Amino acid sequence: MSWLNNATIETKAEKDTNAALQARATFKAERTAQVQALTITTDAGNEFDADEISQGRMARAILSMDDTEVVVWVLADNTAVGASKAELIEALKLAGLAQMALWT
Repeated sequence: MSWLNNATIETKAEKDTNAALQARATFKAERTAQVQALTITTDAGNEFDADEISQGRMARAILSMDDTEVVVWVLADNTAVGASKAELIEALKLAGLAQMALWT
């Protein structure tokens, strides 16, 4: 019975723990994919990418814009539009809420 010396025998508790860890990893990977695919639509009808990178870009633009300034923004469908600071604030807020819904 020398093969038993080299075999790793997994207990039920270890199997349960490993299954729980795998389920958690799968859930997190699926949630990450969902966040990366997020889009939102503002009241003006513009559909913005709403992933975490896009949220960061929105926040940086908002911080550096004057209240009346308009910037060229590329939407989720790759259309370029003039986006006001107010619309970017709306888009960022909607993006944050959409992401929060995935996380809770």
